[in-house]
Amino acid sequence: MAAREYIKCAYPTSIVHFKSISIRGKSECPLFVWIPGNPGLIEYYEEFLMLIHRQHPEWEVLGISHAGMSTASVSKSEKSERNDVYSLKQQIDHKLEIIKDFSSTNRPLIIMGHSVGAYMVQHIVLSDKLVGKVAKMGLLTPTILDIHTSKKGVVLTKVLYWLKDLPQLAGWFSSLLFGFFLPSFILRILLSFFMGCHRNSSGVLTTTVLLENGEFVKQALGLSVYEMEEIRSDWAFQRRLIVHCNERGISTWLLFSDSDHWVADTTREDLIKFYRDHYRADKIKIHTCKIPHSFVLNHSKYLISEYFEDS
Repeated sequence: MAAREYIKCAYPTSIVHFKSISIRGKSECPLFVWIPGNPGLIEYYEEFLMLIHRQHPEWEVLGISHAGMSTASVSKSEKSERNDVYSLKQQIDHKLEIIKDFSSTNRPLIIMGHSVGAYMVQHIVLSDKLVGKVAKMGLLTPTILDIHTSKKGVVLTKVLYWLKDLPQLAGWFSSLLFGFFLPSFILRILLSFFMGCHRNSSGVLTTTVLLENGEFVKQALGLSVYEMEEIRSDWAFQRRLIVHCNERGISTWLLFSDSDHWVADTTREDLIKFYRDHYRADKIKIHTCKIPHSFVLNHSKYLISEYFEDS
């Protein structure tokens, strides 16, 4: 597996890292940064990031797990005295800290994120703590506004209203059921059936690790609570971000699913119109296609071949 523990960070963290083959200095070759969606295990994106590096070997590629979501440092996570969930702000600060370790003042940055990772990317790009010079921002199946109005967001918001301790309870139950009673090989067979993936695929293997570790489940659902509460209609922020990007000539690419259970149709259409109306026409690309929200499970090759050739 390409993912490895990153010990320079205060939080349990894993990264996927591929070095550039460019003969140019490290400060001159682009640094491609990938921010995952929830649950934030970077292992889900190993194949995806490997394909990106093959497509653009001149890039240095860096994928960063969410804080607290590192399969390479499970023991560190379990021994941590923290029992709370890392907030969206903490997750954003965590990414900024790691990017700083790999970047430099004027280094070209291509920074992209999936789902809630896209929300984090927007705040990272606008942060005065970011080290590097952003050339391009990519937002893939982005949950950057009103996630609570989506099909699954409506359901999750109602469940969390009536069951406020859901992250802790689900974490405990998951550890009990999948960590002790249900053998891993049976869990992989079940996941393979429901996910439509081979039982030895990275998606199934990573989900098995996720479900068998209650701390991961708690962190993932706990982050969802922050998402439902904080990712609302903030058009002032979107306008401020667009002004920032327009002034600096930052290109932006938005990729939407035409049927996304985490992005309401009205939210998608409102975002597309807003960006087309306010973003520099020569610096914006927007695509809507028939991919699932969790495209990384079965559509990585399609996505790379269709959309990353000219990135």
